[in-house]
Amino acid sequence: MINLTEKSRKILRAVYRGVGVAAVSLTVSACPPIFFNGYAMYGPGPDIDREEIHIQGHVKCKKTGNPINGIAIWIKDYSNYYTQLTSLNGSFYLYLPVMDNYTIIFTDIDGEENGGRFKQYTINLTKEEIKALAENQLIIELELED
Repeated sequence: MINLTEKSRKILRAVYRGVGVAAVSLTVSACPPIFFNGYAMYGPGPDIDREEIHIQGHVKCKKTGNPINGIAIWIKDYSNYYTQLTSLNGSFYLYLPVMDNYTIIFTDIDGEENGGRFKQYTINLTKEEIKALAENQLIIELELED
């Protein structure tokens, strides 16, 4: 163990504080929030060097027409986890890498909490269909489980 003088300890504490502040400021400046439709999305955002497309839409109950929040959305063969949950008004917005085909799966993960238990829904879209949706919203209607 190295014995440090009080002056050396003060200098090291100042350096560590400076490194901590620098690390936090680098983290915050590297990943500023991106605001879209009132949501703050953190991270570097879309990859500028890679083409990406997006899908936006709403999920609602087929029987009542009410929006459903908390529906998990994931893309088969792209994500091994849920990429997003629908918001309070049932809306979602996804950035996707360009692929030939997309299998998008909507799953009720909270059970009875948001108006009932809903059946899982899967939709298959081609790259051209998703690009055609760029200016429109995809409306997904989920059926209640019996």
